[in-house]
Amino acid sequence: MLLHARKKVRQKLDARGLPHWGEAVLGPGARFPVLPAPEAAPPALRTALQGRGGELLAGRWTAFGHLPLQVEDPPRWHKDYLAGADLENQGLAFGLNHRALPSGTDVKLIWELSRWYSLVRLAQSAYVLSDTAAAEKCIAWLEDWVAHNPPCRGWNWTSALEVGMRLIQFCWIDALLLPTLASRADLGSRFERLREAVLPPHVWFAWRYRSFGSSANNHLLGELAGLVLALVRWPALERWAAPLAEIESAWRIETLAQFAPDGGNREQALNYQLFSFEFCWQVRQALGTAGRPIPGDLDARLAAAARFFCDIQVPTEPWDYGDSDSAYVTPLFTQEAACCQEWWHWFRGEAAGESIRYWIGPPPPPPSRTGAGEGGSPLEEVAGWQLYPDSRIAFRTSGPWQLRWDLSPLGYLKTAAHGHLDALHLSVWLKGVAVLVDPGTGAYYADKRLRAWLASRAAHNGPSPLTVPEEPRRLGPFLWQSHHEVPRLAAHPDGGGEGELRLPGYQLRRRILPVPEGSGWRVEDRCLSTAGGPAPFTVRWQFAPGARLLRQGDREFILRRGDLEVRMSFGPAWAEVLSSGDRPVPPDERSLDGVVSPAFRRVERAPFLLLTGLGGAGAKEGFVSEFRV
Repeated sequence: MLLHARKKVRQKLDARGLPHWGEAVLGPGARFPVLPAPEAAPPALRTALQGRGGELLAGRWTAFGHLPLQVEDPPRWHKDYLAGADLENQGLAFGLNHRALPSGTDVKLIWELSRWYSLVRLAQSAYVLSDTAAAEKCIAWLEDWVAHNPPCRGWNWTSALEVGMRLIQFCWIDALLLPTLASRADLGSRFERLREAVLPPHVWFAWRYRSFGSSANNHLLGELAGLVLALVRWPALERWAAPLAEIESAWRIETLAQFAPDGGNREQALNYQLFSFEFCWQVRQALGTAGRPIPGDLDARLAAAARFFCDIQVPTEPWDYGDSDSAYVTPLFTQEAACCQEWWHWFRGEAAGESIRYWIGPPPPPPSRTGAGEGGSPLEEVAGWQLYPDSRIAFRTSGPWQLRWDLSPLGYLKTAAHGHLDALHLSVWLKGVAVLVDPGTGAYYADKRLRAWLASRAAHNGPSPLTVPEEPRRLGPFLWQSHHEVPRLAAHPDGGGEGELRLPGYQLRRRILPVPEGSGWRVEDRCLSTAGGPAPFTVRWQFAPGARLLRQGDREFILRRGDLEVRMSFGPAWAEVLSSGDRPVPPDERSLDGVVSPAFRRVERAPFLLLTGLGGAGAKEGFVSEFRV
């Protein structure tokens, strides 16, 4: 409450007058990033930059790594290009509510343009390919951005994270353009004016309005990362923020707070695992160039975070859990659509991550599944599952199968920010192809109804009670009324692992074990009242887009996806086994049945099975689902 009050006071003071920025004199930066020689760039990166540069100059941009946008020259920096609405507003940012834009628009689309990914790509082309036209366009678009986004005015100044992101990108742009600026005095003088216009207000804002409370998650990491990188590159900027040592100390504390000892990110959102790691790794590299050593416990925590991501994400067809806006920090990879995969391969030191290695060097020590090293938590083995003991995510690989089982807390801090009601959810891949999937995120602001559904327990495949309101209750786009208890995992006496989630009035149980022949998996679900009797519940087996579901009998189905075929059967205890084909959705129906979101702002329908259990015999031995090849 005190921090909120302080923020309000600062906003009122700053609305009367901002600092005088013209006193800063900044030349080319030094230290981080330290760039490799242009001739050492991998061939795949050169090819990608040659193609991407032409696309950007033609206005073909990409949002969230997958969403094609056609952008004007210069871009309209306050336009939601997906909705086709230009929301330019140069009013004081302190009075703008970015969560209350007109229906169908989303500030995330506006912010995406101003994260300057495309400008970094042009600067990379200038550096690696000696493309002067790309450098000139990068500078021209930056000048246009400054003209349309004066300090503390408009949508692009409503979030300190966005300010921190731009500081990171500007450090890279400055380093990448230096060879061109050295040979072109006209461009050099223009860019010097950009340094003076961009850096002081961004550094001042990122520190003065840094996040706190429920926003002290990847937002605060990003703000601190931008400040560290800018101050390492231009030490004179300390006058607009705080000494580098103070900001570095805050970053260390926040890194250890956000990554659990086992390496998992406490927001319980898999894409934010990578997003937060990127911030931290760039800070680590920058501090190293400034001669500031990283403590061993923090290095071990980042190595554990790398191990966690490698174990839990499946690179052949990635699916996240929890909130995901498909964010990344800096485009260091070759292809936007393969961002996740390239980082996964970089973590493992493999050739497919060579573009990232070119820009920022080798990864942390190879991740180990048996222990996190100094300051970390070793994995626990429970009935064949490898369990991250702090983050409560379990995984298992058996033959062609890869399984991920969510036994996690709801989300970060008291408000459980960014969590989904996905406890006991099971995700399954066969030969690297997604079969059972998490429903995803969809959007944060553009469609509140969709957002609430995709985060709900009923949209996930854990047991979901039928007769009570969903608990915990959602309070806003990111916040929950309370946490649920942390699910438990134990070895079942008859084999397999059994997870249990206790809710007010109910116990939800799921047991997973391999079928005797070793060709698949058996899942037994239960829903009990706290009095011990059976309670009605549902299980929604949601399959991946592109799959086909064929009924073979009352309780038998075949799922086909590409060349894969999975045979499914369901025990007699289920009162009803309903497939998506049994009730097709008319074009005008607003039902969200079968809606999944493979990536942020991408929504598709996919087949599903909805099972209903009413108690009876199944309350004792479980309601059975089997999946076999």
